[in-house]
Amino acid sequence: MNVEGAWKVEVMGPHGWERIATALLKDGRYFGASADHYSTGSYEIADDSITWDAHVNQYGTVRAVYGSKKRQIDVRFEGKLKKEDKIVGRSQATDNKKFELRTRLIRLGDIA
Repeated sequence: MNVEGAWKVEVMGPHGWERIATALLKDGRYFGASADHYSTGSYEIADDSITWDAHVNQYGTVRAVYGSKKRQIDVRFEGKLKKEDKIVGRSQATDNKKFELRTRLIRLGDIA
């Protein structure tokens, strides 16, 4: 399955799914951003599974995620390709395995 494209990134919060970023996946590279952060990394696909590692930089309002409030954090996502337009899984900080977030991506479209 081709995962290259633009994706809406959401995490499960106390009030349901919360949009946190827009991600671009292209040629094994992962790029994500919102109004207060950007992230860069790489992804790998094996059958119907996808994994990526990203370095997140919060430059605006720093939010507490994965059990800590840091400007920079390394994150790992492990998930499954459910449909051509949906990826579901979990993400966690690489330095703190206690906190993980249910995470999903919804395809927004292709990128050139």
